[in-house]
Amino acid sequence: MPTNMAFHDLTENKQAPPAAKSLLGLGSKFIVTPDTTTGSLESTMTRIRRDFSLAVFFASGNDEFLDECAYDQYKSRSKLFVKSKFTPKETDLPAWAYGRLDRFLSKVQTLFKKRRATSNLLPYQQQMMETLLNDPELLFPETDKGLGPCSVTYNQYVTDCLKHLLNEECYKILPEEEARQCNAVLEEQIGAWLNKFRRVIGSPAVEFIRKHMNDNAASPFGQFYALYKIHKGMKDGAWPTRPVCSDVTSLTHGLGKDSFELKRRLEKLELPPNALLFTCDAEAMYTNLKTDPCLQRVTEYIQNNKHRIKHCDTDALIEALPIIFKNNYFKFGDIFCHQTSGTAMGTPAHPQPQVGLPSRLESMKKSSSCPNGLNKCHSTSVLLTTDMHGWYGLKWTFTKPSTSIDFMDLTITIVDGKIETTIFEKAQNLYLYIPPHSSHPRGVLTGLICGQVLRFRRLCSKRSDANKKIQEFAKRLMDRGHTREKLEPIFAKAEINASNYLKRTESDMELLEKKKWIKSNKQIFFHLQYHPEDPPSRDIQKLWTDL
Repeated sequence: MPTNMAFHDLTENKQAPPAAKSLLGLGSKFIVTPDTTTGSLESTMTRIRRDFSLAVFFASGNDEFLDECAYDQYKSRSKLFVKSKFTPKETDLPAWAYGRLDRFLSKVQTLFKKRRATSNLLPYQQQMMETLLNDPELLFPETDKGLGPCSVTYNQYVTDCLKHLLNEECYKILPEEEARQCNAVLEEQIGAWLNKFRRVIGSPAVEFIRKHMNDNAASPFGQFYALYKIHKGMKDGAWPTRPVCSDVTSLTHGLGKDSFELKRRLEKLELPPNALLFTCDAEAMYTNLKTDPCLQRVTEYIQNNKHRIKHCDTDALIEALPIIFKNNYFKFGDIFCHQTSGTAMGTPAHPQPQVGLPSRLESMKKSSSCPNGLNKCHSTSVLLTTDMHGWYGLKWTFTKPSTSIDFMDLTITIVDGKIETTIFEKAQNLYLYIPPHSSHPRGVLTGLICGQVLRFRRLCSKRSDANKKIQEFAKRLMDRGHTREKLEPIFAKAEINASNYLKRTESDMELLEKKKWIKSNKQIFFHLQYHPEDPPSRDIQKLWTDL
C-alpha cells in the first residue's frame, strides 16, 4: 500500500472524515478493478472482424511505394472527418482470411470466462467509498494545476461557482427557452459559415462538424465547473477558483504553453550585465478580456500575417472566431448561462492575449537602447506596468525583479549572463502517482517514467539538477507503493530512451514518425477493456501466431 496518502480538505471546519485519505489518497486516476472478469467478447469480435476485413482488403503487402503514398495521404488529409462505415463483403476477401479469423475467435473465446474478481480496495476503503458517495454534503472536485483531489461542501462549491456566474459584467443567466432559441440561431450561423467556406474547409471537415452538431442537438450546452486554485492561497476567507466550461457537447466544439519551446528561446537570449527577471500575471484573464477589442486585435494580427498562416484559410478563420467567442452557452446544474465577456477556458480555441503583446513590446524596443530580448529585461518593467494595466480589461500583478523566477513548471535563473533552468514544483503538489494495485495496464507505469525522465533531461540545464529530480521522482513512486526492484529496469530503459531522443535531429524525428505509422498501419488491435485478471495480451498474440 502507498505510504503517501493525502488530499486537500478545503471545508470550513474540516468536515471531511480524516479516514477519507485512505480512498482519496489513491488519487483521481486510480481505477477500481471491475467486479467481474470479461466474459462476452461480442463487441470486440464485431470490431476485429471489420478491422481485419479492411486490413486484408486494402493490404499493400511489402510495397514501400504504396506505404509512402498512404503515409503522405494520412499527413495531408484533414484531422476532422466522419469515420467511414464501409465493410468489405465476405466474397471480396480470400477464403483463407476469414477461415483463420474464425479459428482465432473461436479459440480466444475459450480464454475468457466471466467470474467474480478480487477487489483492489480493502474492505474499509470500500466502506469509505459508500460513505462518501452517499454523503449529500461533500463534493470532491479537482484542484487547479493538478495538485490533487480536494473536499468541499455542496453549498461551498455552489457558492464559489455562483461568484462567477452572478458577475453581470461577464455572464448573463437565461431562461431555458431563451437559451435554446439562442442555440438555434447559433446553429444557423454555423451552417451559413460552413456553406460559405465549404470549398476551403473541405467536405470531410464540413461533414464532421455537421455530424457533431446533430449528435449533440438534444443537449447542445457546455458544462460549467470550477477548479480550486489552492496554490494562490485563501482570499477574503475563501479559496479562489478557476471557471471552466467543458464544451465537448456544445455546438461549437467541432470548430475547432510549451516549456520546452520556452527553454529553447531563453537559452538564445543575450543578456546585459544588469539584467533581471520578473513575471506578470493577469487576474481572471479569460473572463476579464474585452471580447470585441480582443477579437479586433486578433483579426488584425491574422490579416497582417497571412503569408505565415499556411494551415488554414484566414478569411474562414476570421469569420469563425466571433461565432465561437460570442456564443458560449452552457449549463451549471439547472441554470443556463451566456458568457458575454472574455472567452471561457475549455473552448476548442480561445484568443491568446499574448498575440497582441509582441507588437506593443516591439514599439518599445524601437525607442529604447535596451539590447536584444527587451521584453525580458528589467528596464521594461515600468513600461509594462504602466502600459499593460487596463489593456483590454486586464489587471496585472508583477513580481519583484530578481535574478531567479518561477514560471510555469520552470525555475529560470541568470547565471554569468546566461539563462539556466530547472524544474519548479508547487509546494501543494501531493504527487499522487498511480499506485501499483490500480487497475491499469503495465505499460502505463513505463510510459509515465519514460516521459518524466525525458522531461527532466530536457528542461534542466545542469545534469546534476536532472539527476536530483529523477531521484526525487523515484522516491515518490516508492512512496506510492512501487518497489525499487521493479522500478530500476524501467528507469534504465527511460535513460536510454531519453539519450536517444536528445540525439535525434528534426529529420530523424520525422522519419521515425513515418516508420511507426507504417508499422501500426499494418497491425490489428484486439480492443478490450483492461482487467488485471483477464488473460494477458501475450496469450492472445500467441493464439494468433500459432494458427
